[in-house]
Amino acid sequence: MENYLLITIDASFYDQIESWQEQIEKHIDKLTGRNFVADDEATEKSYDGDGTKTLLIDDCVSIDEIKINDKEIDEADYYLYPANETPKKKIVLAGTVFAKGNQNVTIKAKWGYSVEAPDDIKFAATVMVAGIINYSLNAEGETQSESIGSYSVSYKNEKQWQDFDRIQAILKYYKRYIF
Repeated sequence: MENYLLITIDASFYDQIESWQEQIEKHIDKLTGRNFVADDEATEKSYDGDGTKTLLIDDCVSIDEIKINDKEIDEADYYLYPANETPKKKIVLAGTVFAKGNQNVTIKAKWGYSVEAPDDIKFAATVMVAGIINYSLNAEGETQSESIGSYSVSYKNEKQWQDFDRIQAILKYYKRYIF
């Protein structure tokens, strides 16, 4: 944060900045419909089977177990997509189908977009928190102020304002659309 703003922040404000960072992380997750840092522990989610071989799922970095009507599916009997990257978003069964039913498919996985937030998402969070800090400091030379959720942000120079515009495109790129 200090490097981005080119200022020294008093250590007594670190807790406040950390709180802002956590709030901005939640805001970014809500805005994009994603959890960028995957859970450390695998947890279960239930899905509806529709009688097809394909099931679209929430973002995850790994799957520990798949059950259909409480019967575990062997790892050799399904494929995860996209094949060579994370997050995984789709399961295709090899020899059976996701039997029709309500909440009859249980998946135990580490849910989230990636193990660590992508660099451009970290950049977006940095720019947003920097704007909150600038607003709190009543930074001189402000070019413009804006609201982000329940926070107001200010940018003191054109470069920071351009960065704010850039993060809008970054967040739009990561937005998850549910059909």
